[in-house]
Amino acid sequence: MSVPGHGPVISLWDAPTMSGPVLLLYNTPKARRYFRTLAANVDSPRLEAHPLAVFPGPCPRDAEGRRAIADYSLRRKAARPHIPPWRQRLFRAVYPGVAAAHYAHARRLIRMTGASGVAVWGGQAMDVRAARAAAEDAGLPCHVFETGLLPRTTTCDPRGVNADSSVPRDPAFYRGLDADVDLPAHLEQRPGRVEHPRVPLPESYIFVPFQVRLDSQILLYSPWIRNMRHLFRVMVKAWQAALAPRGVELVFKLHPTCRERYPDLLDKADDLPGVHFANGNTTEELIRGAEGVVTINSSVGLEALLLEKPVLALGEALYAIPGVAEQVREPGGITAWLRAVADGRPPADDLRRPFLGWLARDYCIPGSHREPGPDHFAAVARRLAAGDLIAPAPDEGAARVAVGAG
Repeated sequence: MSVPGHGPVISLWDAPTMSGPVLLLYNTPKARRYFRTLAANVDSPRLEAHPLAVFPGPCPRDAEGRRAIADYSLRRKAARPHIPPWRQRLFRAVYPGVAAAHYAHARRLIRMTGASGVAVWGGQAMDVRAARAAAEDAGLPCHVFETGLLPRTTTCDPRGVNADSSVPRDPAFYRGLDADVDLPAHLEQRPGRVEHPRVPLPESYIFVPFQVRLDSQILLYSPWIRNMRHLFRVMVKAWQAALAPRGVELVFKLHPTCRERYPDLLDKADDLPGVHFANGNTTEELIRGAEGVVTINSSVGLEALLLEKPVLALGEALYAIPGVAEQVREPGGITAWLRAVADGRPPADDLRRPFLGWLARDYCIPGSHREPGPDHFAAVARRLAAGDLIAPAPDEGAARVAVGAG
């Protein structure tokens, strides 16, 4: 047996059907605390929490497959301008071997425990990718946990998170779904690294949130906006063409947890009448006061949908679904969307409520991973027991019935 791009799947996996625990594999203190809490409070399926580590064992993935496991970590290194070329070359040479050692460790844990499944926190770090690859080659489901898409929820998805998630992109899936679902009325405030003063906001404006510079949302799921400086330039140019003559202004906000402070962009905004940074204002305040929100693929887009604002996504975003939020891939599309919003004729959002209702009812695990309770534990147990069934993949239509958290 072989897997394209992986090389042969070795005989280690030619074993009887496994009926052991679901392995919760962690690589951070946050994930360790959460996974140990799950293991202590979920009886069935049986859960075991283990650290992700390395092991000098065999890896069936070929050189291309090992580089794929290390890809995101290498992209993060390449995006750091202070790392000299010789170190970049060293990382490219060493990381595939490290990826193989992470894979061998995860494979060994699966074999030793007779695991029936695997779960990880986040989907892109090299050790996490290696664990997911080992689970795939073993024929086991692998769920990915993350902070939830809606306030005070958690993600547990058998395909991945963000653009890789199980959330259907076919508008037909949401037509006819019950839209009468209670949704969060308020957002969660993200603590910032730096305190900024609150500033008065314009009477009419478009809100554009910045994102974390080295996050997978930018490095993997932003096909044409390269970084936040590029986003700033593109948005200012589109705004000057579409909105500046109408008195509709442009408000940016730095991501509260990003280390990059962009002093050059703050200075440029000071020199551009009608362009502002409101880094001390809450995201909820900025969304509520905006005519619309433009984002690459931030969770702020989902928050804006909750607060009934038009949303434009510039990258791959799980909510970029016709009838929910718009998506464009070139500057002219931004200009056209801005004009439509300013004219009071934003794109149709008739599927916004069904989409958000499906997330709340069927997809999101209730409760934050920071403070899980009985409902949270029960929903996680049902999700893990369901294997890989949540909803159809994006190209499968709406043939299967969603398995929800409740």
